[in-house]
Amino acid sequence: MNNTQNQPTATMQSISLIDGIFTPSDASDILNAMLTKKINFHNLQIMRIKEGNHDDLCTHDATRLNKLKAEQSRLKEILDEVRSQGKKMNIQSTITIEVLD
Repeated sequence: MNNTQNQPTATMQSISLIDGIFTPSDASDILNAMLTKKINFHNLQIMRIKEGNHDDLCTHDATRLNKLKAEQSRLKEILDEVRSQGKKMNIQSTITIEVLD
């Protein structure tokens, strides 16, 4: 008897998000938009948490926010260097999604 309905689904999935060759300007548009979106997400999370509890330090979100801002600064340095060399960039990004219980 073939019972495919009871088969477990894969718990890991991946999405190819970025895959191509870009000018520094195009790379900047794409990558900064993503970083800015994540920074805004964590800022909003911190505001929501603090709204409910002014004493909460939001350590996780604040730490992640600082890391993202540092990465955005690092990205600017990389883009400036590539731009000054007149080169393009090959960018690959895959998002891995793991379903948890």
